[in-house]
Amino acid sequence: MKLRVEKLVAGGLGLARHNGEILLLPGTLPGEEVLAEPGELVRGVRRARVVEIMAASPVRVEPDCHLAGRCGGCDFLHVRPAEALRLKSEAALGELAHQAGIEIELIQSPLAAHYRGRATVHLDRRDDGVFGVGFYDHRRRLVEFDNCLLLAPELNGLMAPLRQWAAGLPAAADSAEISLLKGEADSGLAVHFSPRPSLGQAGRGRRPQGSVLAPALLKVLGDLPPLLAARGGPKVAVYARSGERGRPRKISPGGPQRLPVAVWPELGLTLCAAPGGFTQVNPAVNILMVKKILESAAPLAAGTKMWKQFGPSSAEPDEPNHNCGGVKPLRGTASALDLYSGLGNIALPLLKSGFAVTAVEESPDGAAAARENGRGLAGLTVIAERSETAAAQLARQGRRFSLVVLDPPRSGAKDLAPSVAALEPEMIIYVACHPAVLGRDLPAFASLGYGLRSLTTLDMFPRTSHLEALAVLERF
Repeated sequence: MKLRVEKLVAGGLGLARHNGEILLLPGTLPGEEVLAEPGELVRGVRRARVVEIMAASPVRVEPDCHLAGRCGGCDFLHVRPAEALRLKSEAALGELAHQAGIEIELIQSPLAAHYRGRATVHLDRRDDGVFGVGFYDHRRRLVEFDNCLLLAPELNGLMAPLRQWAAGLPAAADSAEISLLKGEADSGLAVHFSPRPSLGQAGRGRRPQGSVLAPALLKVLGDLPPLLAARGGPKVAVYARSGERGRPRKISPGGPQRLPVAVWPELGLTLCAAPGGFTQVNPAVNILMVKKILESAAPLAAGTKMWKQFGPSSAEPDEPNHNCGGVKPLRGTASALDLYSGLGNIALPLLKSGFAVTAVEESPDGAAAARENGRGLAGLTVIAERSETAAAQLARQGRRFSLVVLDPPRSGAKDLAPSVAALEPEMIIYVACHPAVLGRDLPAFASLGYGLRSLTTLDMFPRTSHLEALAVLERF
């Protein structure tokens, strides 16, 4: 059938209609005319397969990756980079912005390629039965690569020795998840092995109960560090978490134990992560995102000793915490609650900007990283608990906060609105890595008196249909 694409919807899919039926077409752009075959119904909407693009959009480009269409990672390679963020922002959040009567602010990524400082690859058997390392496609088949256009060059440099090592694994070995992490300022790299999550596993760092790495795999992990060292370049540390519980075990004799992943010279702040820990994948956009949060929250700290233009006070200078802790903050009276705080990515910059901060993180490793990053800083409280549980407990205790920040996983925070509203914040900042949850969750906050003041999208994931969104809510 011949179809005309009307617009993009969430996920970067083109929407077209035929005889009153809505069809979704991957890899298409608004205004394009295509020849397509109807496919299966998915949640009441029919997918379609594009056979031919008869009239192309002026923003269409040829994909510059030979794995386009095979690898499960990049689904926006056909879009001119300068137009990509606008298109996917309108698709994901255009209706929400229109209803609120606001414009979406767009923050581009400084890098359009090789921007990822963290990535997850998989150790698994190829079709020939030999072990390999790569990404999974949509059918969970292994796709090996030499140079991914998303990964930082240093991470791409790990792939050849990883594949060389994997090819020699015994038959008794099993699949695993491998987290690759690059530290800022040439501080080193980390390779972290852990049991493979089950299909559909949600959240950060969660594994199905009883997951373990195969003993045959653990036995030969010691052969990997020499191969990684032989490649030259930054030092690499190899770690393995053999089961779902317990701390990772260091396999390599050298390499870093903690890596700086966010550096704030103007705040005198460096945040570090342990191998396998959660960090934002695009370090440059992460800095821009946190600066936007600090800018939005700045009026709440009026009257406190604030950082001007993200720089130190001339009356009370600070020293950088190059050891990821050990500096006293500029202290103020405004209070902030940071839910799903991770290693303190938002909490600690807020602390250095004049807020007393309570950070809540469910993962024990994440909470430990936040404490370590905040070591020696006054005004920080870290709670190792589910954000939903902690917010409800704080509300029952009668606690009040000037600011509440939410940075939940893709599943969102739909049940948090009553507890957050009971804390009576003047402002709520909701950070969403899956913007569709904003349209679902914000009405609950609106019913409790918090309206959408501003909406920002950040191109945290260039070359893909994904983006990061930042919604600022204030009392009516």
